[in-house]
Amino acid sequence: MSIQGKKVGFILPQSEGGMGGETARGTDILALAKFGEALDFDSVWVVDHFLWNVVDLEHLDEIPPKGAETLRLGFWECWTLASALAAATSRIEIGTLVTNTGYRNPALLARMAETVDEISGGRLILGVGAGAIAGEYEAFGYQFERRITRFEEALQIIRPMLRGEAVTFDGEFYHTRNAELIPKGPRPHGPPILIGVLKGGPRMKRLAVEYADHWNCWLPWLDSRVETYREAYREIVEACEKHGREPATLRKNVAIAICFAGSKPTSPGALPLMGSNAQIAEELARYLEEDVDHIVIKLHPMTQETIEKLAQIVEQLK
Repeated sequence: MSIQGKKVGFILPQSEGGMGGETARGTDILALAKFGEALDFDSVWVVDHFLWNVVDLEHLDEIPPKGAETLRLGFWECWTLASALAAATSRIEIGTLVTNTGYRNPALLARMAETVDEISGGRLILGVGAGAIAGEYEAFGYQFERRITRFEEALQIIRPMLRGEAVTFDGEFYHTRNAELIPKGPRPHGPPILIGVLKGGPRMKRLAVEYADHWNCWLPWLDSRVETYREAYREIVEACEKHGREPATLRKNVAIAICFAGSKPTSPGALPLMGSNAQIAEELARYLEEDVDHIVIKLHPMTQETIEKLAQIVEQLK
C-alpha cells in the first residue's frame, strides 16, 4: 500500500491495554498483522520493551498522567513475536522499532535476526538502538551505564556478521572469536539495519550514518507533524555530510502517531495527527512531499477498525 513510492506500515499492540483498551493476546497480534497484509500494507512493526515504570518516562520529557506515577506497563517480548509473525505472514515486511542491543549479546542478536529473516523469506528490517529507559534496564538486570559505548561495540559485531564475515572482536563489553553466521539466510548481506535516534546527540547520529541502511525518526511520543520531521531530517543530513556519507544512500523512515476522533493518545505529551479522516489525510499528505521512504504509524486506538480506516485514508492519497 505504498503512496507515491513511499511505504506505509503500522505498529502492532504489545503493551497492556494496547489494543483499544484491551490487552492483545498472541492470536490477536498475529490476526492484526495478517489483516494488515490482506489490506496491502507494506510493513508491521514490534517494539522492544519488557516493563516500564511510568515515572521512568519523565527524563524523556514525558509527563505521567495525574495519579499514574506508580503504574507499571508490561509488554510481550519483541523477538518471540517477530518469529511468530515471520511464520504467520507471507508478504508483509516485519520490523523491530527498535531492538535494544543492551538486552541481548550482539552475536546472538545477529544469529536471531538472520534466523527470523530466513523464516520470513527475507522480510526482516533489523531496527536497533541503545535504549532509553533506565528503570527497565534495572528491572531485568541489565547495565544502563555507558549504553552508547555498548551500542557502538554491538554494531561492530552485528553488522559484519550479517554481511557474511567471521568476526573476532575484543571490546570493553563484548568479545567474539571467529563468530560467523552459518548457515546464511536468504540475503547475502543479511537484513537491512535500521538505527533509531530519539533525541540523539552527535554520537548517535554518527553511528546511524556509519552503520545504518535505514534511519528512523521516532515521533509518536513527540509532535507527529511534518515540521518536526523536517528538523530531524536536516540534522541527519548534516551528520551525513560531516561523516562523509551521501545522504541519498540512507533510507529515511519516520514513525508518527494518528489519533482518530473520539480517542486520545496514551502519551500525555504527544501531539499526533488527529481530527476527522479528511484532516488526518491532509496532514499525512504533507509527508508525501518530503524525502522519506517509509512511514510507520502508531494508531490510537489500535484495533482492526482503525487499521481499516487507515487503509481507506492511504487509498485516498494514492
